[in-house]
Order: sequence, then C-alpha cells, then structure tokens
Amino acid sequence: MSDIINDLISGAGDSDYIFTGDGNIEKESDLLFNGICDNEENENNEKVCPSNTNALLGFRNVEIEEVPSSIVSKTIVPEIQNIIASVHLKCELDLRLIAISARNAEYNPKKVNAVVMRLREPKCTGLLFRSGRLMITGARMENDAKLGGKKMAKICQKSGFPKVKFTNFKMENIIATADCKFPIRLEGLAYDHRDFCNYEPELFPGLVYRYHPDNSPTKAVLLLFVSGKVIVTGCKNYKEICNVFDNIYPVLCQYKK
Repeated sequence: MSDIINDLISGAGDSDYIFTGDGNIEKESDLLFNGICDNEENENNEKVCPSNTNALLGFRNVEIEEVPSSIVSKTIVPEIQNIIASVHLKCELDLRLIAISARNAEYNPKKVNAVVMRLREPKCTGLLFRSGRLMITGARMENDAKLGGKKMAKICQKSGFPKVKFTNFKMENIIATADCKFPIRLEGLAYDHRDFCNYEPELFPGLVYRYHPDNSPTKAVLLLFVSGKVIVTGCKNYKEICNVFDNIYPVLCQYKK
C-alpha cells in the first residue's frame, strides 16, 4: 500500500496506479478509469472493460502555463499529474487493420477489445474502440491531449479509414496534487465532516473527501493524507482544481496538527 501512496503523491514518472474518483485506488492493469468502457462492446455484445491492460494510465508532472489570479499570491499551487480526454472519430474502425498498419499501435483483444496507441510527441496514450471512440491519457496539458488525438486520428486515416474526423473533443478528468506543508488530523476531519468523508485507516491510510457544495456545479473527490498531501480528481479544467483547493484549504488548516 505504501508503494501506491508514493506513486500517487510523487507523480514522478509513470505510475501503475490511479485514483478512480469514487474513493478507490486501482492498479492500471485492472482499470482504465471510471467510465472509459461503459458503452463499448465486443463482437458478442459483451462489455469490454479490461481485466488487464498495461501502461494505459499514468501520473506525470506538468508545467502550469496559466495560474488563476486567486492562486498567484499563494505558495501552494496544485500541480496537474494527468489529463484524460475523449474524442469521437465518427467512423467505425477495424481494430486489427489499424494494429497491423500502425507501428505505434498494439491490439490484444484477450486483454482489452481496443487498440492501444502510444505517441512520443506529445507523450500520451490513446485507446481506440471499434465504435470510433478515442480516449487519451497521459498528456501534459490540454493542448497536448488535443494534438495527440489529432495525430492518432491522422494515423487512422492513413490506415484505411479516410472518413475519420476529429470531433467532440472533451476533457473527462484532470488529476492534480498539492502539499499543505503541514500534517492533518484526519480523525477529527472525518468526524466533523462525516457526511462528506470516508476514512478507514485499517484498509487505506487516505481520507476520501467528496466535494460538492450546494451552490456550485463543481464536483470533485479529494484524497487527503496525514502528511498534508492532497490528490484532487474529478475536475475538468485547472480553474476548477484551484477553486476546489482554495475552498478546502481553510478547512484543512483547522485540523493542522
């Protein structure tokens, strides 16, 4: 378990684990992310969420280009670790043909009924489904995710699918981390905010805090650790992440050890 925590918090290099947003830590070989495969089926009309997929989702360090004015004066700035986006190519795909035609693609239907496509520049990974749905993960910034998706669409066109179009680009989830620089009394926080928290240290050392203010459409899930490390997931843009952290930080200060 300590290895999982170190991977999640450090964000250094590729990680084998991902925080799903519903309070669970999953190994990437057992999960793409919540919702990727919900609507995908194989030839037998069976759901194709994989039981084992290698190196699809990872946490990576990001250089933040624009920081909202509300954060500039602060010493704590959330750092994006991973961006997950989706695209629809408006064309049904022959996955085997793409895997044969593209050198940077692999297809193993026994693991997942989708083509895994990896790019070096920008560094990201795509998951191509027969329906034409494309999931992109591992990008450093939104522009990188979009550029990576366009390159993958171009590869599909050259692989025998000229009708492919890059449409409906959408940010699905952004995962970020921050460090409060002080230890947190998780027991007290869990008790006082029990309607929003799930804390079972016997099973997992992190406290899961579900953030959904009544007067805001923003929904997020935070993973809080006694060390002061915070993981924010569920947001769709960096401004939302900063707003969530701005609002939760004063609460955490009340439980400073």
